[in-house]
Amino acid sequence: MTSNLFVTEANRVLLKQEEGEPTPIKGGITSEGFSIIHSFYRGWIPFGYLRDVQGVWWFDGRKTKATLVTRDVEQFQVLGDDYGLDAKHVYLEDKLIPESNAASFELLPGSPYFAKDKHRLYVKSGDRFHTWDDIDVDTAVAHMDYCTDKDHVLHLYHSLSYANGSRGELLAWLQEIYPHVHGWWQPDYNESEHGAEQIQGNWYRTDQAVFYCEEIGGSGRSRNETRQIYNLVRGADSASFEVLDDQYGHDAAGVYCTWRKVSDADPQTFEALGGLFGRDAQNIFYNGYAVVGADRDTFQCLLPSGSLGLSKDKNHVYHAQFVRTSRPFGHPDYILEPMPGADAKSFTILSDNGSWTVDQDHVYQWGSLAKKLDRASFTFLFNQG
Repeated sequence: MTSNLFVTEANRVLLKQEEGEPTPIKGGITSEGFSIIHSFYRGWIPFGYLRDVQGVWWFDGRKTKATLVTRDVEQFQVLGDDYGLDAKHVYLEDKLIPESNAASFELLPGSPYFAKDKHRLYVKSGDRFHTWDDIDVDTAVAHMDYCTDKDHVLHLYHSLSYANGSRGELLAWLQEIYPHVHGWWQPDYNESEHGAEQIQGNWYRTDQAVFYCEEIGGSGRSRNETRQIYNLVRGADSASFEVLDDQYGHDAAGVYCTWRKVSDADPQTFEALGGLFGRDAQNIFYNGYAVVGADRDTFQCLLPSGSLGLSKDKNHVYHAQFVRTSRPFGHPDYILEPMPGADAKSFTILSDNGSWTVDQDHVYQWGSLAKKLDRASFTFLFNQG
């Protein structure tokens, strides 16, 4: 059998080359029942889904290798270039997306980047992929690198982030294309910030909802002006909501970091520790995310202010890093991660902003090991700028 990309001979499948002999495809795919389900190019490298008598395979032209994805050939289908679906599961190329729902999975019109199912949003741009749970999937719509639901605007750059300050760019489009969807762009939206009164600091509320207010700067001629953006604290109960500090608040049922709900936090025992730090009876939290493996009873915030997140417990020293919030496909955000090799007992902050720190054997700059600096002869002189 031959095709534009592949040749079969004996019991093998081979990739055609522009010059020279075809190259055998690694991984175990055979010529028995072989066919191409879907193929495409990224640049000049071919990729796609193939099948043989064993099942459906993902082909990676960079490795000249096929990986078995599913044995459910009959119900397998492809959405876009990257997603494969069988009767029960959704796959990103050859990787199973945990907890995805094949029956409700769909690409969002208006953008090449977003898909959704009944559980969450899926974000794919180039070789970057992550999931996003804080979304009302029933009202989620996309417009190029923006995605919005009834409450929030999200923007995709390197990763997805909240962009409620960009509502003006989408307002007319949403009113024209989605007049039947109930959301913030409708005059009768029942969780509007109109009439909101300040509770404390950045926290505001109406009879219907709670908001976390940001102040953002203008641009161009108005760059010296600022405007307030009211971010809905989705799900917060206005009547029982209490402010804990500038970053954290809670109601009778949940804890919130700015306008995001903190997963698995106990509102009855949660306390703010300053900056982005918090704790409840069981866990330490930073930026609204539980610090995996942290010892609650010995945990110390070494530098509550700023964004470095320097802290420690009896076992580890921690600092903030912009990484996945969960594995394998959680969205990126700032969470606390251990500093590899740092000695918690001797760890000391030298500069006011945490830029220089040391332990008994090493020097660290901005939370990273300064490999070329000699700890024995290192002396911190002074703060300036």
